[in-house]
Amino acid sequence: MLSARNRLTGEVVELQTGDVTAEVTIDVNGETITAVITRESVENLEIEEEMELTAVVKATDVMVRSD
Repeated sequence: MLSARNRLTGEVVELQTGDVTAEVTIDVNGETITAVITRESVENLEIEEEMELTAVVKATDVMVRSD
C-alpha cells in the first residue's frame, strides 16, 4: 500500500540505461513522463519497453502552468 495519490499508469515507450542510472519514459494517455532511476532498479523490476508501469509522484513542490 502506498500513501501517494498521484499515480500515472501507462506503457514504457523508451528505456535508456547507463552505467548507474536509467531513463524510463512512460506514455500516459498520449502524454509522456520520464523518470530517472537506478539501473539496479530497472533490473530488479525487470522493466522493459511495452510493459505497463505506474509512476508514483510524491513531491513537496508541484508547479502548474496554464497553456
